[in-house]
Amino acid sequence: MRLTADLCQSELFNIQINDSDNLQQAEKSYLRAEAISKVYGLTLEDILNVSPKFWQMHTDPIMSIDGAASTLLTIQYNLVVGTLGMFVGERKDLEPLLQDLVEYKTIGHFCLTEVGHGLNALYLQTTATLQSDGTFDLHTPNDQAGKYMPPTIPVLGRPCIALVFAQLIVEGEHRGLRPFIVTINDGYCMSPGIKAKLLPRRSGAHPVNHAITSFNHVRLPSTAILGNLKKPSSLHIHFLLSIIRVSVGTLALSSIALSVLQIASHIAYHYSIRRTIYKHDGSEINILSFRTQQIPVFTAVAQSYVLQAFTKHSINYFMDQSLDPRSRHGVATIYKAVCLQHSQSSQLELSERCGAQGLFGYNQIITQYSNIQGVAIAEGDILVLTIRLVSELCIGRYSLPQTSNPDSLLAKHEASIFEECQAIAKQYGHRSKEFSSYVLPKCRSVVEAMGHRIAYDAAVADEVPQTLIDIYMCHVIKLDLAWYIEKGLLTRAQFTHMEAEAFDKAIPLMHDWVEQMDVESYIKAPIVSDDRWAKFVKSLYCYDDVKNASHVVDTNIESTSNVSVENMTIPTSSNTSEASINNKI
Repeated sequence: MRLTADLCQSELFNIQINDSDNLQQAEKSYLRAEAISKVYGLTLEDILNVSPKFWQMHTDPIMSIDGAASTLLTIQYNLVVGTLGMFVGERKDLEPLLQDLVEYKTIGHFCLTEVGHGLNALYLQTTATLQSDGTFDLHTPNDQAGKYMPPTIPVLGRPCIALVFAQLIVEGEHRGLRPFIVTINDGYCMSPGIKAKLLPRRSGAHPVNHAITSFNHVRLPSTAILGNLKKPSSLHIHFLLSIIRVSVGTLALSSIALSVLQIASHIAYHYSIRRTIYKHDGSEINILSFRTQQIPVFTAVAQSYVLQAFTKHSINYFMDQSLDPRSRHGVATIYKAVCLQHSQSSQLELSERCGAQGLFGYNQIITQYSNIQGVAIAEGDILVLTIRLVSELCIGRYSLPQTSNPDSLLAKHEASIFEECQAIAKQYGHRSKEFSSYVLPKCRSVVEAMGHRIAYDAAVADEVPQTLIDIYMCHVIKLDLAWYIEKGLLTRAQFTHMEAEAFDKAIPLMHDWVEQMDVESYIKAPIVSDDRWAKFVKSLYCYDDVKNASHVVDTNIESTSNVSVENMTIPTSSNTSEASINNKI
């Protein structure tokens, strides 16, 4: 049984999808984040050392129940506590603040990117100017320099601080970016000189009180700066070191996609067993009997098992301090690309295969998809990360782990398409027009191919059931089947037979594999059983012939087309009765 199974069944996690009060929902997300943190009881050492417990929390299925809560929790612990903790050795005065953040007595946020400066954060415009008395003047010079998205709105009556990245200016000289500790609000009111403009809710996702935050000559104490006043020899490297926890977040936040896939595939599987249709002879058959339903459902289950192995191996590689840090971050980028690729595509297809039911947030799948869209952007946009990775690998700055299964189809595919990119880089240079035209558009698919191979190797090493590995392999081969045919490794007929054979073997074993994912406690969707559906329908607000009287449209009010409601008629044929219309509905 998972650590948070009981917590997920508590009233706090009874999420009302249709609640119109976004701020109230956002506040509940803070409480859910705090509740998860208390279950795991992470210490400052756990966070700074990125302990197994830290990774376990991020892969816990409860992180996928409320996307807002998981966002807030990873900001608080990984970005804020993790960054502050890097300075605690030389700044003992930070210890009380760090403890309050760990215990959620204080809320922490990370103000890095600006409205006009996203991934090119090195060129942020927010300034922190050293004053003659040793204090700093923090200022937002224009609208494009407003800090974008951090949820700095007062909540829960708890004080909120933020690490605000700004250009350090000393005696008129720009000395690079530094993080500054800024008291944003006291839980009720914003601090003087600080404004936060609440953004509208992200469509479909659990609401976070995202805002655009600006500073009007806010005076900060001398202790607000993290680091020293010296101009570093390399502004770029110094900046990358100051945001090192972002690379941790690339891996940690992406790992939420694992539990998202497990939950979505569990829901779709049980719905497909429950949903039946009538055959011509009058007998019933569930829709999972059809191959068209099996392919997306079984594939998502296979992806869940393979990604579980991939997650473990990626974390181990990332935590190996003996390896090149660039290579470790490269694996984090590959992991993110593959996790988000599988999670996004599978959830959309599973939502569709649940028919009309898949459109509604209360059945979890489509809401999870909306939440995971934010992960694709957070801690580095996937496309930009993959462009950087492929470019650096092509010019040989560092290398990635080699395959343990060189004869596998996925290893051959990876090697071939990377060699194509590398050849263009060698011939024209990685900053050439040719490289930009021929390689950059393919960078994401190249990185995904690398990830498919690494995930396959991890699944083989962890002894994931061969049938699930075969289903996974069929899925990723199908993404670029033309290459395998072009190279003479497969024919279309051979592939069709290989795929059919894998799914046939999976049918009698799939139920056990679904249950062994152990996510039933995290399923809120009513469509997984008749009992849950009946309870859900009973809970819905009901309009009957008595209550409808209070909702009658005033027929004296004209519509925008100047047609009175009382003059509107429903055309019917001579043989159409009211009963027949109701039956069709």
